[in-house]
Amino acid sequence: ILEWIEGKERNIRALISTLHTVLWEGENKWKPVSMADLVTPEQVKKYYRKAVLVVHPDKATGQPYEQYAKMIFMELNDAWSEFENQGSKSLF
Repeated sequence: ILEWIEGKERNIRALISTLHTVLWEGENKWKPVSMADLVTPEQVKKYYRKAVLVVHPDKATGQPYEQYAKMIFMELNDAWSEFENQGSKSLF
């Protein structure tokens, strides 16, 4: 997780576009997302919601990756809060 967030702290676009690199084995609901798919605030919101559905701690309860999912979920939530606080701007 630390390697995943390094250099991307609170950057929701960067975290979503690299989420596939930190998901546990057997997780096949998430398809990689490119930065080109995360240009507008609406696109970011759409993929953020999909991402938290995949890693939500309630879905991982009792699973070996439960703590891992919680950490990913918290990082995504922190980044989303930062995105909203900065005014949810488009990339261009």
